[in-house]
Amino acid sequence: MSKVDVNNSEKTNPTRLITYKFAIHFDVFPEISYLNQSIPIILVDLLPIIDDFPKDVWISQQFVDEGLDFCRVVFWVFSEYSEAMKRFTIWFQRIFRDEKVVGVLERLILCSLDDADEIEIHLTDWTRIYTSNTDNQAAIDIELSK
Repeated sequence: MSKVDVNNSEKTNPTRLITYKFAIHFDVFPEISYLNQSIPIILVDLLPIIDDFPKDVWISQQFVDEGLDFCRVVFWVFSEYSEAMKRFTIWFQRIFRDEKVVGVLERLILCSLDDADEIEIHLTDWTRIYTSNTDNQAAIDIELSK
């Protein structure tokens, strides 16, 4: 996937890099023990191998956000094509309706906990996070600097 210079004008570069921010949220009952963050981050690496992952998009800048009773994997999706981003958004909303996918991801989070005895994990939300133009541009600038 090539990365484009978003500073060029539309006349010299008709495609612009587009980005959306997404999150996958897990509730942890009763609460998180130690969370090995390197395991939940793998979840984002698994997305492109799931059936029908849209072409012309890539995932980057992922991180794990955790609280007392939740774990959230956050990431940015990039593309040069608005239609590809639309396909990704539809695909992303659909895949978490598959109980097999949800079960595997919940077990992945459970395995990342130091003390997983009597802990329940529930995938409770998967969503696009609406961000400002400034935040979008900052994510694009980071991506282009790689």
